[in-house]
Amino acid sequence: MSKPEETKEGSKAPAVTVKTEEEREVEELREVLRAVSDFLKELSPTIKELIDTVLGSLRGDALGKEVGMFYKSLIEAGIKEETATKMAEEFLRRKMEIVTVDVAKILPTLSQLAPRKQEEVVEKKTAEEKAGEEKSG
Repeated sequence: MSKPEETKEGSKAPAVTVKTEEEREVEELREVLRAVSDFLKELSPTIKELIDTVLGSLRGDALGKEVGMFYKSLIEAGIKEETATKMAEEFLRRKMEIVTVDVAKILPTLSQLAPRKQEEVVEKKTAEEKAGEEKSG
């Protein structure tokens, strides 16, 4: 950074800030991370609602009602009791399978989207850049 210079009138001119390329990159990274963080904050309620819906379907009372309604609709449609029971069991098995397998795959992905502190990422990046400069210089 340069010092303010005196003009002919004796007043000081505003200081001129000169940023290095690294400082500009850090600033740019901060802006990108801020945008990502804002996006994730907007997305967070939707993700939470999705997880609540999926996990809510595993609640015993909700799951029992769903299987019961499925069984009842099969009987009302004229399906034999034995067949309806097997179909309801299969319905329950598949529902549990979908939730346990698919949610197990989805949750790690969602956790990667969770916002992280921007400062930590910027500090890590600048530390890595400084270490790289020391090695090359």
